[in-house]
Amino acid sequence: MLAAAAPGSGCLPTFTQMENLMLTLDLPVEPYWLDLPRGVRVEIRPVTTAVMAAAQAGSARRLGALRAASEDLDPDMARGLAFAFLVKALARHAVTAWEGVGDAAGKPLPLSPEAVERLMDMDEMAAAFWDRATGPVAAVALEGNG
Repeated sequence: MLAAAAPGSGCLPTFTQMENLMLTLDLPVEPYWLDLPRGVRVEIRPVTTAVMAAAQAGSARRLGALRAASEDLDPDMARGLAFAFLVKALARHAVTAWEGVGDAAGKPLPLSPEAVERLMDMDEMAAAFWDRATGPVAAVALEGNG
């Protein structure tokens, strides 16, 4: 009996829970802007399966090359680099425009893969970018839609 399961018990869902099992397809489909710290804004394409898979592949390839070149890579550093490479790869694949990023002379810096990676070398930027870029998908999962 469905009603006999205790709410949140992990057993069969209650009728109320069953009503909430519908997937809500309200993820972005067009590029949109993210506000990052220090007045930086980036426009990104939606983080789709293809965009995330491309980022994961690029990250794995970079980490694999590093491990092959350095047999004594500290495991904690390897985990940190894996995440840093993933954030950088996601930014390279997703960022289509930016505002508020300048060179040493204070002139606007043109968008390029190398410049995006340099921006993601700043921990506060990388953390904010990751949280905000992956937020729409995470929100769907938290709502029980994922």
